[in-house]
Amino acid sequence: MYFLLDTDAVIDYLRGIGSSVALLRDASSRGGTLCVCDVVIAEVHSGVVPADMKDADDFLGSCEYLHTTPAAARQAGRWRFDQARRGMSLGVADALVAAAAHAHGATLVTGNARHYPMEEVALLALPR
Repeated sequence: MYFLLDTDAVIDYLRGIGSSVALLRDASSRGGTLCVCDVVIAEVHSGVVPADMKDADDFLGSCEYLHTTPAAARQAGRWRFDQARRGMSLGVADALVAAAAHAHGATLVTGNARHYPMEEVALLALPR
């Protein structure tokens, strides 16, 4: 089973947030594969201070990389369109992360479930 880590899951892990670290280690120990995508890598790098860059890169490098396919990008756009018609704003980054998870059959690990209202995307909430 693939677990696509949202940016907040990576940040929790890097900060040593015990409950999130335990959740990710449990998922991995049960045979799950921790994954990241392009948006998550970019978001993590936009906030990591130089002193923590090696730890961030080591962790990100230990995760499997899930490509955002053209079909996933189209799906992200459709979700944004649909949500806008319902009066909800859905960010491009969140839509792309969700679409990558959906395209690869991954469960999205996040502390921001409200950012992912799509019924097609399986979520695993960070314990906070």
